[in-house]
Amino acid sequence: MRGTGLPKQGSEQCCDGSRGKRGLEYHKKLVRTWSLIMGGLAAVSLAVVIFLWLGPKMKSAGSRAGQVSSGPRQEARVVSRFASPSEDGALALVKQALSIREPERVAGFFRPGAASPQEVVDFLTGMEFVDGVIERYTWLSSMDANRLSIDGVLVSFEDTEKPRFRLALLTPDEAGTWKIDFDAFARTVKPSWDAIFEKGAALAQVRVEIAKDSYYNGAFRDDNQWVCYRMTSPDTEEMLLGYCKVGSRQAAALNWMFSKEGNKPRATLEVRRVDGGESRQFEILKVIAEDWVVGEAPFDESFNEFD
Repeated sequence: MRGTGLPKQGSEQCCDGSRGKRGLEYHKKLVRTWSLIMGGLAAVSLAVVIFLWLGPKMKSAGSRAGQVSSGPRQEARVVSRFASPSEDGALALVKQALSIREPERVAGFFRPGAASPQEVVDFLTGMEFVDGVIERYTWLSSMDANRLSIDGVLVSFEDTEKPRFRLALLTPDEAGTWKIDFDAFARTVKPSWDAIFEKGAALAQVRVEIAKDSYYNGAFRDDNQWVCYRMTSPDTEEMLLGYCKVGSRQAAALNWMFSKEGNKPRATLEVRRVDGGESRQFEILKVIAEDWVVGEAPFDESFNEFD
């Protein structure tokens, strides 16, 4: 019958056009999908290249700035051949040692270092005049440092003006007898603080607490060349400023110490004055010890220098 539908030829053209449109859309989706995949792979490849290129440079730069140490990280507890004293044993040892007034008994309780037995007794005798009356003893347990097995007792003194304390740091001798390190307890400096500040000693060995600082002036004005530290001691009101060469083993050793818990470590340092420096400015030549007990070798020898 005529007039009941589209001509046959027109109907076939409509169907063919619909199929062509769907094919074109599928092709476009396929192209977009592959484009996304290839773009993602290119981005990942670029990120890998950047990481491989920048990684060593960033590590090297951090090392040069004294922020990355090459020294081996020490374990929390140094392996010792001898068992540590108990809390009661450590407290009793320190109380008995500080009561000694006979030179012949010193060797049984102290590692005297360069001090004579009489000098140790003289120090103990005058301690009440310098620090006050002992108020309490506090057991600190393990305080291992400087590759040494160390246990600590905090000795606190009565004082109306400001709190005073000393650290009795115990280490075992070759026979396993635990003794107080006298130089750490007395916070020995060579020469004396008076000689360092009043007489301007050029070279000194000091036991101090250290903190990071940012005072760059005089001979140490270039912060690209020096790393700055603030150094303090309970035995002087003067504040010292110490400087290490950027990239030096001294900077690496001190940075490692700051990476441990606590932000004001103790250290035994060898320092010297330099031409053009202020009276309180010193170059740090050696990090002799982490903490105040000195070992057989300087602590910074286990760290590397960087160019």
